[in-house]
Amino acid sequence: MKTKKHRGSFMLRFMVFGFSVAVGLLAFWLLGYIVRDIDRVQGPNYSQMLEEGLPQELQDERQVLAAHLVDLKQQIVSTERRRQLTTQTTRDSQQTINQLLELKRNADENATSLSDGQQSALTDSLQLFLANQSQTQTLNAELSNLNDQLDDIEQQQRENEEAITRASRPIADEYDELAEQHQWKLAAYKLALLIPLLLVCGWLFVRHAGGTYAMLVYAISGAVAARVLLVMHDHFPAIYFKYILILLSLAIATGVLVRLLRLIAKPSRDWLLRQYREAYAHFFCPICDYPIQRGPLKFAVWTRRSLKKRTPVTVDGDAATFDQPYTCPCCETTLFHACEKCGGVRHSLLPACEKCGVGSVVERDGAEESQD
Repeated sequence: MKTKKHRGSFMLRFMVFGFSVAVGLLAFWLLGYIVRDIDRVQGPNYSQMLEEGLPQELQDERQVLAAHLVDLKQQIVSTERRRQLTTQTTRDSQQTINQLLELKRNADENATSLSDGQQSALTDSLQLFLANQSQTQTLNAELSNLNDQLDDIEQQQRENEEAITRASRPIADEYDELAEQHQWKLAAYKLALLIPLLLVCGWLFVRHAGGTYAMLVYAISGAVAARVLLVMHDHFPAIYFKYILILLSLAIATGVLVRLLRLIAKPSRDWLLRQYREAYAHFFCPICDYPIQRGPLKFAVWTRRSLKKRTPVTVDGDAATFDQPYTCPCCETTLFHACEKCGGVRHSLLPACEKCGVGSVVERDGAEESQD
């Protein structure tokens, strides 16, 4: 007897699907870790190449100018703070002098004079004001000198950077070439790991398609294929990657089309049984889709579209009227015939008689050949 394939309950199928997706994601995750570890392979170091390739005098000049520039900026900040403090002191002295002069003016109007303390304070404030004014002028001159030096240093720094840019241009070209070679090397390492896995998955895909472990094979194959595409996208130029992607899509579409054509030309037994079962259940010929008009359905009319809206026919009445052999008047296919064992009318295109359970002659012969 031929072993039948059991689909399992809905919950079991749902769990299989869920765990298959989980296995695919975990495989994709694991491959991602491996690919990122390959990316850690040391490549060319641009800073080191500059340090080794640039003339030493240009590097020393850049360091000296940078240090001098920092020192000048600190001096400018310090001098600016001193100037602001002197300006504030001058402003305070100006206010004190104005107050003392106002007192002196009032004293003159009243024919009196300032006290010795007030007169001494006025004299000291005037001297402090004049000293602050002189110091402010000195600080302004110092700031102007420092800013001129800063401009000179920045000009020298720009000239130094231009000289370094000219000297580093060949080094940058060499680095770009080495970096491109390194990227190709990384791509070779990754594909050397992934391509064999992809070939193994392809072999398993062809060998176990529709088998017991098909979902597991599909999940792992999808993870490997997705990771291969990502590696190609990261390392291959866009002008090449688009052709690779188009060719790969064309190969997949061609493979699916070939499989569908083979399925139509030489359909599998399970696929045929599913089509026959659905056609019989809706009273249509499994071969040409013509309505099966037998028994109480002899004068009924229905289509597949009407089946979606309502039940097209009723089967009440004498069941014996159904137990008659029947041949499709459209394609001449025998749809119902007498069973070889019990004599009852059975479905010609289904494997077993619904009354006695015995399979057709073809089914029995196939089972005996498989046992032999």
